[in-house]
Amino acid sequence: ARAQRAAMGDDEDDEMHGAGGERVQCASHSVNLASPAHERNANDPWIVAFVDRTCRPETEVWIAASWEHDTPTDDSWLPQADSLVKSTIERISKVESSPQEVGTVVNPRKPPGLPSTFTGSASVDRDHYLQHLQNEQIALFGSIHSSTCKILNRLGLVDPNSAAVSNLPYRKYIFDLGDNVTSRSLPPGFVYGKVDPKDYPLVKSRTQIPRQDRTLVQLPSVAIYPTDTSSTTPQPIAWAFLGLDASLTTLHVEPAYRGLGLAKSLSLKLFSEDMNIYWQHNPTTGEGGDHVDERYGHADVATDNIASQRVCESLGGNWHFEVFWMRIVLA
Repeated sequence: ARAQRAAMGDDEDDEMHGAGGERVQCASHSVNLASPAHERNANDPWIVAFVDRTCRPETEVWIAASWEHDTPTDDSWLPQADSLVKSTIERISKVESSPQEVGTVVNPRKPPGLPSTFTGSASVDRDHYLQHLQNEQIALFGSIHSSTCKILNRLGLVDPNSAAVSNLPYRKYIFDLGDNVTSRSLPPGFVYGKVDPKDYPLVKSRTQIPRQDRTLVQLPSVAIYPTDTSSTTPQPIAWAFLGLDASLTTLHVEPAYRGLGLAKSLSLKLFSEDMNIYWQHNPTTGEGGDHVDERYGHADVATDNIASQRVCESLGGNWHFEVFWMRIVLA
């Protein structure tokens, strides 16, 4: 709903918390991305994109389109959709990008064989995620609805050398959070905190998905620390973040501390204390005429990541559709 209001020119909120990016939008009747709102029809197809090319090789583009909800059963909408997608990619190709050095993104001392973190897949290693790092003509699009993926593939916009990443489906879990989400107490011997920047190398070493410090520092985080330590600078034993798109991401529990319910505790802590900055405070009319805020969270989990799927389900998440991360050729 928020994306639709943005595409129709009615959203006055910030683009995304701390992202510093750019929004690209397009209505079906024109490739002019700045067409006035009064020329648009509320029933016209639309597409909206959030772009931050300084995030590379992390996700640089998120897109949403009207056909992703109740996708039409016939093909009459495809020519308009194709035109919208092509014009959006053309606009995105003009957004400046600067190559990143590998050392600023990953921890080169990552031990081999570590399990994937919350959203990732064990079948894709870090080298695959880094392949496009120095190629500015390729951008990583994230959390793309399967219906839009088909359009990108049909138009030949997907990097042919990115099959290991671009063909991997993720389940989109939606959490209806309402007003009743509360954090819960930790087992004895643990305390909540935030992820300290000094621990970013540890965080990056535990995931095969590349991360930049500049991205992590913008994101709400929660960490769990042991209290039975004599160290003046204790390291966290579990952590999680909310992504630029408000998704539950980079959730990790060290192997020695699994089975204690800490992943669920981290998630509830983030949902109850940090999601407020992402929600649009625009109450809708509910049953009985009362006004309610729609409060949702989401997570994208690889289809082979069974443990993380169980965490989402324990949080009341429902799997609604599949999304993909795709490397898109911009030129």
